[in-house]
Amino acid sequence: MMNMKNKDLIMLGMIIGIAFFFIGAMINNVFPSGETDLLSYKVSASIKLIGMGVLISSMVVGGIIIEDIDKNLKLLLLLLGLILLIIYTVGSQSLQWSVPVSGMVSGEEAYESRPTGYGIPGFEAIYAFFALIAVILIAKIKRHR
Repeated sequence: MMNMKNKDLIMLGMIIGIAFFFIGAMINNVFPSGETDLLSYKVSASIKLIGMGVLISSMVVGGIIIEDIDKNLKLLLLLLGLILLIIYTVGSQSLQWSVPVSGMVSGEEAYESRPTGYGIPGFEAIYAFFALIAVILIAKIKRHR
């Protein structure tokens, strides 16, 4: 196997993340779920969440560890990764959907509030906060060297 540099691995991670996200979106549209069977929504949400995780992780890690690129490009990569993480964290609150308990809501009304496929909202807020703290600490440590 070829010797891959950090820059190549980060680029590969970003490509894989974007590809997983779009594959998850296609699964949602090509194989629609019925009122009772939400399997394609669950599969789509899992693949999209994995894609977003790989993309954001690649951008943040790439912004920290890549050494052989321009300083502005490195900062842009890090900031865009953190901005995507924050946007997804804040925006995912509006993606909530509730699974009705049987007998409380009719099937038609339950299907109107079907899942969006972007995963469970709000769980990544803690990780975003710790990621920001870690980036700030790493930047301060590197600045003092």
